[in-house]
Amino acid sequence: MTILRVPLLIVLLSSAGCATLQPLREPAQFIAKENPQVIYVTYKNRSVVGVARPRVSGDSLFGTLQGQPAPVAVPLSHVQLIEAVQPDRRRTTLLIAGLTVFTVAGVVALSLGGSNISCDGTYEHNDDRCPELDPPTM
Repeated sequence: MTILRVPLLIVLLSSAGCATLQPLREPAQFIAKENPQVIYVTYKNRSVVGVARPRVSGDSLFGTLQGQPAPVAVPLSHVQLIEAVQPDRRRTTLLIAGLTVFTVAGVVALSLGGSNISCDGTYEHNDDRCPELDPPTM
């Protein structure tokens, strides 16, 4: 049972890292609920700005420029797209499926595989591995 705990722990820890930059459908609600460190704002002129510590008040987005203390105040009417790093369910599912297949294959290989190492440490090609341990024949 212990052999299965390590792969399970790896799957759980790895799945926490499956996040991608995704568009926000309801930016004000997402920002208020999730309190992201940084969001990425694409203006209608296609320029992109990282906004740290974002908050929405009324019809404007406030925060600071990512990596700088300069304040940002943007009317949402000037924004084409707002994105944030969010969990990616599809990638997480694919990762878990892949790791599960890998783990099952490893467990099956370990359980079915036998050793062809003889008692003196050499590799044997047959199943008569340790004849000196067999009971004597009469």
